[in-house]
Amino acid sequence: MDTPSATTINERAREEAGHWVQRFLDDPAVVRSANTVRAYRHDLTRWIDFCRATATNPLRVRPSDVIAFIRHERERSIGDDATVSARTIVRRLSAIRQWYGFLMVEPELTGVHRNPVPAGSAVRTASGIAAGQPALLRYDCPHPQILTPEEIDRFISHLTSDRDRAIVWLLKDGGLRVGEALDLRLGDIHWAERRITVRATKTHTTRTIALSAEALRAVSAYVREERPPALEHDHLFVCLGRRSFGQPLRYRAWVAVCEQARRRAETPRVHAHAFRHTCATNLAEAGMPLDALQRQLGHRHLDTTMVYNEIRDGRLQREYRQAMERQETGRQRGGEV
Repeated sequence: MDTPSATTINERAREEAGHWVQRFLDDPAVVRSANTVRAYRHDLTRWIDFCRATATNPLRVRPSDVIAFIRHERERSIGDDATVSARTIVRRLSAIRQWYGFLMVEPELTGVHRNPVPAGSAVRTASGIAAGQPALLRYDCPHPQILTPEEIDRFISHLTSDRDRAIVWLLKDGGLRVGEALDLRLGDIHWAERRITVRATKTHTTRTIALSAEALRAVSAYVREERPPALEHDHLFVCLGRRSFGQPLRYRAWVAVCEQARRRAETPRVHAHAFRHTCATNLAEAGMPLDALQRQLGHRHLDTTMVYNEIRDGRLQREYRQAMERQETGRQRGGEV
């Protein structure tokens, strides 16, 4: 009888791991958005490919294998002398850790009895020891990127339809996620009360939020002038091109529209989520309470909203310094003879 080669065994292990990855991503007991599923699939593919390259069975790994993966990712070039950031690796480790947690639910089938991915400071300590250098995965959490009014106005001026302008107004004045805007129905718009009902694609919850009069006017112009009146569905935003005319507008189609307008307007910093960050920052700086801002944005945890509190604190410090400078200027003028 022929003995299976190491290559054959490795391929079988990879196929088995791929089966469990798909089971993990399809598990109906776990609520995930489409974007999260895409990110998890990419991160887990990176991990399984690494295991294949190192002839390691993904279902029989040790913490030292994970540390080797960390080191490999930190050293891997992604072009223009750039390497994978510590923030990205932390995200990948989170996906891998959750996958092994899923595998531990059925150890008799998967053979996984413990999670090989160290958590928290253990990852930093172990990686530092293994690589002979201190903490590989420490990184500063940057403030959200916000757009200037000039950037937003220039971008909007290069959009070619009322539909696209309405979407941007919802993102920048309502703080919606792109998926939430594209999932709106006609009945979700409460015109008289200036409110909309939002179905959160990320948390699978529903919330009702306030909206500016300008944003509602932009939506009204689109519904009145461009949206076909007789459709078999009630999706608010639909395709206007010949190929899929009248069909619900999808995420990839909007990304293409956004990319074209960004190039024409020469606004490289503009992307869909930047509008949401800009809205949240403006509301925080205007003094909106954090609990109200949390409800407006649809964050499950207040900690997620707290980053905008730091931005507001920075504004308060600037205003304090300016007030003190004005006060000092007044004293000097008062003391002049």
